[in-house]
Order: sequence, then C-alpha cells, then structure tokens
Amino acid sequence: MDEEALFRRRLQQLVLEKYGSLDRFYLETDFSKGHLSQILRGKRSPSLATMTKLAKVLNVRVAEFFRPV
Repeated sequence: MDEEALFRRRLQQLVLEKYGSLDRFYLETDFSKGHLSQILRGKRSPSLATMTKLAKVLNVRVAEFFRPV
C-alpha cells in the first residue's frame, strides 16, 4: 500500500473512532466538506500543513497517519 492510501485509510479510521461519522468531523475542522472528501477519496493530496491541522483536531501526531492499520 502506498503512503497516500495508508494516510487516507488511517485518517478515516481515526475520524470514525473519535467522531463516529465524517459529518461530525467536518464540523470540527476549518476545511470544507468537499475539500476533506477529495482528500479521503484520493482526488487531492494533502499538504503537510493540512495533515498537521487534521492531526491537531484528532489529537494525534502526524506520524500516526502512516502507522499500518
């Protein structure tokens, strides 16, 4: 599995564990639902700044996104 796919899969898992749904997570971030949806579907690659903001909202380190599931 490549790093982007691992990131997307882990991000979705962390979001569901903490918020129960993607809709609740969108409300906690400064990103639009469309932007985050594109990241999760692999249509957009997140920048390091985006990954850092997502990690902060989820209360994890950026490295956690790349830990195998």
